[in-house]
Amino acid sequence: MRRVLIILITLLYSLSAYPQSAERQQRNLEAFARLYGYVQYFHPSSEAPKDWAVLALYGSKKMLSISNDTELIAELNSIFNRVAPSVQIFLTSAPRRFDFKKITPPNIDGYNIVSWQHLGFGLPLYPSIYQSIKLNIPYGPKDTKSPEQLFETKMKIGAYLKTDITEGISCIVPYALYSKQGNTYPAAAHLATQELMRDMGNSLPKDSLGKVSITASFPEIRLADVIIAWNILKHSYPYWNDASLPAETILTNAIKKSISDKSPEDFLNTLRLMCAEMNDGHMFVDLTDPKEKNNEATASLTLTEAEGKIVVTKINDEKIIGIDLGDIVDSIEHQDVMKYLLSREKYLSGSRQWKRSKSLVMALNGPKNTCVLLSLTGKNGKKTFLVERNVKGQTYKNGYENEPYTKEGWLRPNIYYMNLSRDSVTKKLIEEQLFSAKAIIFDLRGYPTNDEVFSILPHLINKPLKKRQFFFIPQIIYPDFKKVGYQREGSRTNAETPFIKAKIYVLTDASAQSASETFLAQVKGLPNVTIIGTPSSGTNGNINVIYLPGKYTISYTGMMTKNADGSKHHLKGIIPDIILTPTIDGIKNGQDEPLNLAIKIAKEQSR
Repeated sequence: MRRVLIILITLLYSLSAYPQSAERQQRNLEAFARLYGYVQYFHPSSEAPKDWAVLALYGSKKMLSISNDTELIAELNSIFNRVAPSVQIFLTSAPRRFDFKKITPPNIDGYNIVSWQHLGFGLPLYPSIYQSIKLNIPYGPKDTKSPEQLFETKMKIGAYLKTDITEGISCIVPYALYSKQGNTYPAAAHLATQELMRDMGNSLPKDSLGKVSITASFPEIRLADVIIAWNILKHSYPYWNDASLPAETILTNAIKKSISDKSPEDFLNTLRLMCAEMNDGHMFVDLTDPKEKNNEATASLTLTEAEGKIVVTKINDEKIIGIDLGDIVDSIEHQDVMKYLLSREKYLSGSRQWKRSKSLVMALNGPKNTCVLLSLTGKNGKKTFLVERNVKGQTYKNGYENEPYTKEGWLRPNIYYMNLSRDSVTKKLIEEQLFSAKAIIFDLRGYPTNDEVFSILPHLINKPLKKRQFFFIPQIIYPDFKKVGYQREGSRTNAETPFIKAKIYVLTDASAQSASETFLAQVKGLPNVTIIGTPSSGTNGNINVIYLPGKYTISYTGMMTKNADGSKHHLKGIIPDIILTPTIDGIKNGQDEPLNLAIKIAKEQSR
């Protein structure tokens, strides 16, 4: 009890220690946030800190106690001039000019030109195809090598950014600098930079015992996390045109909510709200410690949407008596079921179909050893049940799991069924089973078992197949995702023997995401293929992962995906040739309607 009181007092003190108005703090933090990103990712000074996260913490804390613009400009200059001495911050009403002479050594002999190149954003702790480098900066054991350029476009010396970081305050940030032996020009005062690094380390939040405590219980941790994550996404996320809100509004809202959050769990929801506005199905926000409890457990029921209603489609516990397949869910925990789902979906990022699919999976989640209250309408009228959360909670489920189990194999003479989200693809299977079938049903309502599913593709074609989707990795040298070039990735599929002559039917739904959509894109439009179901997730391309202080992670799509004809894939997904949604009668009767339709068409076409 005493420890709880100490923590509470510490938190109350941390909030009361910054007497400035909320509007003043907001202005300070937004200015710092924008400048922080411009300098970290687009200004190549050699004095840059090794750990930018600590600078974000330090700066966030400083911004909370600044009372006017004069102090704000002075503090920003104090921080950034020691890590980026050629950066200028000033009142917009007293404009300054970029002075090329101030970044030019008296004698440029032996100097190289240093600037940033980003192929996507290379982020710490997550190895990926994305890379960020400073050109012409020696590295390695003997500082003798410089990284090779990632692409042709690069900044010229003399290029700079001049922009507002908040209304009435502007900055000038050079994009390129002269460098010699790894040191950029002009140099900051060495002692001043060392002093800043020492102050940054000393400013880390501490618990009641005086130990460094990196937890979102402290406001500077929450604010730093927003600033770090927002800048990465602002400058490298490729789908801002599909976001629900402009990046600047998202920053304003996230900072405002972060200041008022009271716990790591509160802040987890703030990050989720921030990311939900970006509409990216790869955008997952997690807290690893303390472990989130709201998704610990779930009830042994599966829900789906049919005819505009939320319906029980599977009962996974024989002890649940009185609830039947096809029962309509009217409310969850006394809240109208549609409003309840929307209250969950506001924290989810992605397309509408992806969010609905995911919210249905998570609808009954909650802490373990608890129950969920359901009001339903069945064949005998209204009923209410308190259902135990007795199995592990889920945040994703393959769509085929909503349906009655179907085993891989021959469903009818000459009709073969294979679940690509569950069953393994082997060469023997292709040569013996699939090759001899007249019709094959591939179930891709979910995520592929592994990459072996792609080994099927060469056997579905009798001539080389051009890539049906292309991936575009951003080539970034300017901030705010402007003037972006792209490295296009994509190759054709070559035909292999044996050629499978069977009619192909592919089942899909919104749970089919990423790799599933690569497969779907390749087969869509082939003369022997029919896709049946509902649109896929509309999320494809390699992810990137942001690790934040306080043990939060955010994943997001780091590249753009388009269909081969240049048309949009993001959010739209792969559209089936035959759209088929569940019916309440079909669910009541335990029918897998997309599978039944595929069998029916296959029988007709195989005659």
